[in-house]
Amino acid sequence: MRLPRPGRAALAALAFTASLGLVACSSDGSGGADVSDADVAAGLEYARAQLAMYESDPEFTLEAEPFPMKDIAGKTIFSIPTNSENPYNVAVDEESKKVAERYGATWIEYTNQGQPTQWATGVEQAVNQKVDLIILSQGVDASLIKPALQKADAAGIPVLLTHTILRGEPLPADLVGLVDATTDAPLSEANRLTVDWMIDRTEGAGNALIITSNEVPPAKAEVAAMEDEIAQYCPKCTYKIVNVPVAEWATKIQSEVQSALSADPNINFILPIYDSMSLYAQSGIKAAGKTGQVEISSVNGTPAVLKIQQDDGIVTMNVGESIPWLAWATLDQAGRLLLGYEPVADGAQETPLKLITADNIDETGTPPQPDKGYGTAYVTGYEAIWGPSEQP
Repeated sequence: MRLPRPGRAALAALAFTASLGLVACSSDGSGGADVSDADVAAGLEYARAQLAMYESDPEFTLEAEPFPMKDIAGKTIFSIPTNSENPYNVAVDEESKKVAERYGATWIEYTNQGQPTQWATGVEQAVNQKVDLIILSQGVDASLIKPALQKADAAGIPVLLTHTILRGEPLPADLVGLVDATTDAPLSEANRLTVDWMIDRTEGAGNALIITSNEVPPAKAEVAAMEDEIAQYCPKCTYKIVNVPVAEWATKIQSEVQSALSADPNINFILPIYDSMSLYAQSGIKAAGKTGQVEISSVNGTPAVLKIQQDDGIVTMNVGESIPWLAWATLDQAGRLLLGYEPVADGAQETPLKLITADNIDETGTPPQPDKGYGTAYVTGYEAIWGPSEQP
């Protein structure tokens, strides 16, 4: 169990701070030199206890109404990822396609570059093709495409929004009636763990650059959670926040990291809220001549990022989410919508987290693969809920 946390109003205030772009924040204003060794030690003890909870292969804990997944055979699923240039989005949808096809459904992937106008066009194409289900996958801001979703609603096509609404949070009021089900995302919890890792690695003396993308729906709350973790458990830590829009990751993250390291040579951690950002952040560390002095810890467990973690060690920890597990969770909600069963409430599919470090990264494969490193409890668990498929 986590210790008690500030209420929603306090977290909202932190989220507002994060939205201001590049923000410097120092513990000097809230204690600084007055921080006791006991406070630092307590933070270290807490961080290490949190990290220890996520070291092992996760168990399958979902309890849900059984239904015959094989009956989705012949149905058509149209998936619109947040950005087809994001390796994580691609990996999750590729695994989802495998599960859908295993049970006889057709999967159509709509390629896009992360523009809301493209998402809207994708929804309209799906409506015109008379598909059976539309999936907005891995971070689509559905509030930006409500007119298109209204067309899907008028056509009687259900919409599933995946891995966008944070765990424990409700669907935004403006999407009620337009989005039929969700799968939740434990991203605030995951990003707290990246802070805990920094606390552990720096003995409570972290100086971080947090990289965010404010237009991604859960991003501000994720950063607020990170700020809260630092405020509570790392009184000597300092941090800055830089906002880089998703469409500009490939062109701006490296230079932002390099510039930040030049401006503050004492930065010792880069904390991207999504690990695909690390592909560019690690280039910034190298360009600044800071290899071996600055670490990255992040969230998602994208195989391409695990590969650089395995190869050069700049990424020292990834809070991994099993990509196949996310795919099976997606198909669980999809199958319920396609067959007229009640979806799991609030998208609470209970998808887990696991720390990927130097101690266990080779368990993900060499090179890392999407289906390795987390065990296979989800396969047994979902098959018990779904029943047999037509294919082995």
